[in-house]
Amino acid sequence: MGVYNLLCLLLLLSFLQLHILTGAHVSIATDFRAARTVLGLPLGFIGLPASVSVSESTRPRSVVVEFQVQSSSLLPTVNILSVNPELAVFETPIINPTNVSGIFNVQIVLSGSLDYEKASMVSVRLGLVTPSGRAEQTFHIRVVDENNTPQCEPLFQMPGVEVHVPENLPVPVTLYTVLASDADRNDKLSFSISQVLPNSSKGQFHISGGGSIISSQPFDYHTGPRELMLSVVVKDKLGANCTGTVRIKVLKVYNPPLDLLLVPQNVSIFENQGPEDIVAIVRANLTIPDVLYTFVKDYPHFKIGREDGIIRTAYNLDLEAERALAHSVLLVRAYSVAVERSATATVTVNVLDVNEFPPFCSPSVFVLEVSETIEVGSSLGSLTCVDIDVSNQSVSLTLVDNRLSLLKFRLQDGQLQVNSTLNYDSAEMATNNFLYEATILATDTGTPPLTSQVRVLVSVTPVNEHDPVFQTLFFSVLEGTRPGTEVGTVVARDTDWPFDNIRYSITAGGAMFTIDPEGGELYLGGELDFEEQQVYVVGVQAEDYDQDVDRTNRKRRTVDITVQVENVNDNAPVCDPISYESTIFSTLSNKLPILSLSCADADSDRLTATITNGAAVDRFLMTGLSLVSKNMFSYVVDGVYDRTMFEVTISVSDGRHHTEAVAYIYVVPWTTTVPPTTTTTTSTTGKPPQVVNVMSDYWDPEPWFVAVVTVTGILLLLVTSLLIWAILSCVYGWGPKDEPEPPSNKTEEIGKMNTEVSQNGANENDQASLDGTLSLSKVSIQDHLMRFDGKAQDPVSGRSYLFNSTTGERRWL
Repeated sequence: MGVYNLLCLLLLLSFLQLHILTGAHVSIATDFRAARTVLGLPLGFIGLPASVSVSESTRPRSVVVEFQVQSSSLLPTVNILSVNPELAVFETPIINPTNVSGIFNVQIVLSGSLDYEKASMVSVRLGLVTPSGRAEQTFHIRVVDENNTPQCEPLFQMPGVEVHVPENLPVPVTLYTVLASDADRNDKLSFSISQVLPNSSKGQFHISGGGSIISSQPFDYHTGPRELMLSVVVKDKLGANCTGTVRIKVLKVYNPPLDLLLVPQNVSIFENQGPEDIVAIVRANLTIPDVLYTFVKDYPHFKIGREDGIIRTAYNLDLEAERALAHSVLLVRAYSVAVERSATATVTVNVLDVNEFPPFCSPSVFVLEVSETIEVGSSLGSLTCVDIDVSNQSVSLTLVDNRLSLLKFRLQDGQLQVNSTLNYDSAEMATNNFLYEATILATDTGTPPLTSQVRVLVSVTPVNEHDPVFQTLFFSVLEGTRPGTEVGTVVARDTDWPFDNIRYSITAGGAMFTIDPEGGELYLGGELDFEEQQVYVVGVQAEDYDQDVDRTNRKRRTVDITVQVENVNDNAPVCDPISYESTIFSTLSNKLPILSLSCADADSDRLTATITNGAAVDRFLMTGLSLVSKNMFSYVVDGVYDRTMFEVTISVSDGRHHTEAVAYIYVVPWTTTVPPTTTTTTSTTGKPPQVVNVMSDYWDPEPWFVAVVTVTGILLLLVTSLLIWAILSCVYGWGPKDEPEPPSNKTEEIGKMNTEVSQNGANENDQASLDGTLSLSKVSIQDHLMRFDGKAQDPVSGRSYLFNSTTGERRWL
């Protein structure tokens, strides 16, 4: 604060010193406000005094007042907005930059002279215009009165007036009236005769207080002097004076008279016709030689030709500057030296007004900033227009709209008002920088009429009026869609400009979805499972922004977006259990099901079952999910044609995915199809009979079985070759490096199982299978399968396998 006060004090002292040097009388409060203006750095005037004193004798091009303005513009504009009373005595303000950024020196300079008698106080209103704003301030000029020297008639001063007096005039007679004026108000002039030649005639003349020279004695052409000269002094109160001479010539009584052709004249002329404009012509009769013409008294606005009597304007006559010019009466004297005669004519001059100035309006331009919600009928400002032309008494106002501002404004009693709702929210308004433009025409009543234009520039500021409106409320997505995939685009519309300036956010249900705040794209954030949840409801909020002058004024709307999960066949059928056992009699009809699979699909797809392993394809078939035999089993007394244990691999499919189940069928042969009979034989020898049972074991396979064994051998050889190739590929790197190598074939797995069985001891119920491998007993197979507690699918080959989660052991299906 100490530095701040010191700066204020220094600036105050500087301003006081400047005012003392220029003669300005400015109050300390004004300087303090100026200092505060500099430090506060607002837009405005610095050091402009409230009033200054200027002598009326100050010459043109003199600086009346000097001050500073502050502006962020590189070159601000300072204009003289008005002068009261209206005087055209100032030049355009002179603006020069200073060493301080944003501070400029301004000088107000006289272009003419001030006249105390016309205006003792002049008010000047200044306007500072910059791109950042506008400021106005008024200062006053006190005109200091100075004593003006009396002004005598030019002809009276040099070479002097000449008066012709007939010798027979009665006395007392007024010979001449001295014409003089003093510009000072209330200053009274005094007249005196300083010298009379010849001196003997000094007592003959005296002069009145009004300047009239009176002769108290008659003139005698024959006995008295024929020419006399009087020196006259005109003084004001302070002794300033002007002098002149009056020459008196005494004329003979019997000279012929001097007659004027037109004694009274009444003429009219237009103003502003320039100097030397012919007003009228005074002519004497041609019988009088050497006639000269002169004004009886001084008429500053006119002059007359001494030889030709032509009256002309002395300078350009302007009624607006001098209203007294409207009517003038000129006294013209015509005289002849030769005949010593004179005559007087009267010329009345009427100066007619010319419509030369268009109306002057205040303000000269409307620059406004209003809200788009401003009420209809609100006033935007008042317009005052005047016309300085003498003959114009009224000014008419007309509002001219452009296409964008049509019917938006109206004029009522000089007030500019809002006529209809202003709009900010349109692309057309944005193209025009949200600016309404119109023109007010001010027309006077002159001939021809003149018009001034007042521009109307109304900037509209935004108001956030409308809530966002959603247009999309439903999306669907396949359940197999990967996380991060776009589900759809949430679209909300907002009619406030800029259109659709909206940010999106999730208010509820955001665990599974994310949304782009700018574009509204809804992304999947996790895995979808139709079987777990088919519909998600996501709360989405749309919030607009940057649609109001107040950036915090935002409107929001929240809706629930429904996301429907579309089912995809992505689950393999599940069979529980995956292995089945059934013991049947060989006499079971081929129309009756042996067992039915308990399988289901999470996708609710229709399931089909197919037998995939070797001989079981010919032995069994699937009816739906039920296993039946194609024909009856065949067993004979001396040998068994069919096996008693079957391992059937069944592939269950939903059309896309496959699951395998294993069925173990145990057939109980039922060979005695006819009840046994007993035959009693009586021996003739008396010995008891002997029954001999002869049993012969042999294997007599059916032809189809031989064919199956042959094909199986070929397949076994092929599988063995593939297994050897796979092993060599792994060892020497012939095949892919990173893919798991499934077991080569089912035969190897079965052999592995047989090895385990052989180590644990073969069950007595184990029998040789048709394909040459050892079929495990019911208990061994069940124990073997119980070692696996899970099922999976290889991602490379697509094959299914069982696995032990503890040991890592696997069994391919």
